[in-house]
Amino acid sequence: MKDFETELYIGNPAEIPFKSEYKQAELLELQKNVEKRLEYGIASASGIRQIFDNTYGDEKTDFVDGDGSVITDAAKIHVATITDSFVKLLKKLKDKNNLTLVLAIDSRPTGPTIADIVARVLAYHGLNIKYTFITPVTEVAVYSKEYADGFIYISSSHNPMGYNGIKLGIDGRILPGDLALPFIKEYQAKLKCIDNAKSMIEAVNKADISKIKEVFEGIKKFRDESRQVYSKLLDSIITGIENQDKTSEIKEKLKSRIQDMNLWIGIDPNGGARKDKEYLESWGFNVLEINSCPRLDMVHELAPIPEACQQARDDLIKAQKEGKNVIAFFVYDTDGDRKNIVLSDGKGGAIIPGVQMIFALDILSSILNSLDNEKDIAIAINGPTTSLMDQFARYLGFRIRRVEVGEANVATAGKELHEQGYYMPLMGEGSNGSVLSLDLLVREPIHSVRTLIDFITKPDLTKKLLKHLGNEDNYDNWHSPEKIGKLFVNIINSIPPSRTTDFFTDEGIRKGKVSIPPDKFKSAFDSFFDSKIWPRVSQKLSKEYGGESEAEYVYYEGINELRGKGNRITNSGGYKIEFYVKTKNNRREHIGWLWFRPSGTEVGVMRRGVSVSHWDVKNPEAREIVDRVYKYLDNILTDTLNTVETSILNSKKALTK
Repeated sequence: MKDFETELYIGNPAEIPFKSEYKQAELLELQKNVEKRLEYGIASASGIRQIFDNTYGDEKTDFVDGDGSVITDAAKIHVATITDSFVKLLKKLKDKNNLTLVLAIDSRPTGPTIADIVARVLAYHGLNIKYTFITPVTEVAVYSKEYADGFIYISSSHNPMGYNGIKLGIDGRILPGDLALPFIKEYQAKLKCIDNAKSMIEAVNKADISKIKEVFEGIKKFRDESRQVYSKLLDSIITGIENQDKTSEIKEKLKSRIQDMNLWIGIDPNGGARKDKEYLESWGFNVLEINSCPRLDMVHELAPIPEACQQARDDLIKAQKEGKNVIAFFVYDTDGDRKNIVLSDGKGGAIIPGVQMIFALDILSSILNSLDNEKDIAIAINGPTTSLMDQFARYLGFRIRRVEVGEANVATAGKELHEQGYYMPLMGEGSNGSVLSLDLLVREPIHSVRTLIDFITKPDLTKKLLKHLGNEDNYDNWHSPEKIGKLFVNIINSIPPSRTTDFFTDEGIRKGKVSIPPDKFKSAFDSFFDSKIWPRVSQKLSKEYGGESEAEYVYYEGINELRGKGNRITNSGGYKIEFYVKTKNNRREHIGWLWFRPSGTEVGVMRRGVSVSHWDVKNPEAREIVDRVYKYLDNILTDTLNTVETSILNSKKALTK
């Protein structure tokens, strides 16, 4: 069967996934491969991922960028076991048997094959299945919250095309860490038992073929329903109003203003799951779309890193030469929950400010819109979100709560802050540019469309920002037709100068020589930095910022922020050292941080980075200070990581002699 919209293959209900009978030797070999795949897959609260492309079968490999659609029998056992375990968890959590579940995939070649296995296990258990085929994960979350008990989304986000994975959701959000981690242990224990493999083969093969056919034939119906629900939610996000009648009224007014300005937005799904053209047009934007054909148009890096934005940058510049007023060009990842943005520089060129800066603008817009709220304002963000947040908090007076990376951790912390009485306009992970809200506890790129619309249509918002920064004299009719194209560059140039590592570039990635236990690595880093590195860093910071410098050790484990050298519990999370300076007027000003942690989605990878900012927007040397200190700390971090690793390896060698 094929999908009428994308013309891509869905599956064959009559084709049974496993052989009808296995000899004992075959079962033993299959079980061996099932357990082997546990060694190179990765499972965390962010999702369960491994290489599903069949290029190397079940043999371990570090990288596959393949385009095969076939998966091995051992991989099918993994998928079936995860699905089976999730059904049992849902029945327990929802306390009912008649469950409805949304099933969807991104555009990877192995997606339909994995979805076929998932659908058969769900059908075997008698679940109602709403399969929407290739759909953004954010839309799936919204749809499932309204019309289902949970969701299974098949994707590995920004990993290479040969990878795939499974994201599990309940109540419109990714399974939170307190449920996800025990769940992972449970299903992985099952995978080590040959009786589990036998029962999964039986469940998959016994699924009602007519039911699978019904699921595949229902794609159009449920996809249309899903898009309608999603569009309504997006309208409420952009307008900030839940009432549909008022939302429609505000939308029409804003649409008219946007049409009068004749503004363009570019979108590059890169052959992924997002379909935003019609929605953006409903807001009055002209839309320039490239690489819009799912799977076939995967023409560049799947993660929206700066290199992946070059085509969008070139097309934005070209469109400007043609007279089109393109204010921004969105570039998405495969499952459509992360994005990068290219902005017009107002001079016929374009800039890629980076995901950290785009995230900062999203937060800034939401805070400025909320300053008249009677409640105290707070945001939840992850540990490696730009230090610019601390400067915004200084000027705008909101609370920051930082947690371990992972949208599940941010969402949980955000809900806690809300329950404590704080007003939570937005939250998210600046390290990948992802924004969440209490109404939608998954990453949603449309929040950045709201940011664009707010700043473009509300001149007072920009003026309010400049007033809080003490920079109101900078405003020079930025919203006029002649200068609107440079609005966001002007805003960026007016806020406190900052620089933060882009964690989806080579700069933010470190591949170690061997795997070292996190507790040993962190302890060694504590000692070495404190005794050998801090004296030099302290002197440098004091010289550049003019005051007495301080360092504070911070560790992130789940939703906990643990302060103080060595104050760790599990050693599983991110490691940070924050830097401050006491100025002459005795203010303790935040400078920035260095941070690292093992990746939760890529085997053998450490994310590492630095953030530096300056509070004084009027200091003509502030930007140069930030650049110098950033480069200095970045080199220090690299050298220290290498030295600590070498020291540990040498001590191991000495012990074995």
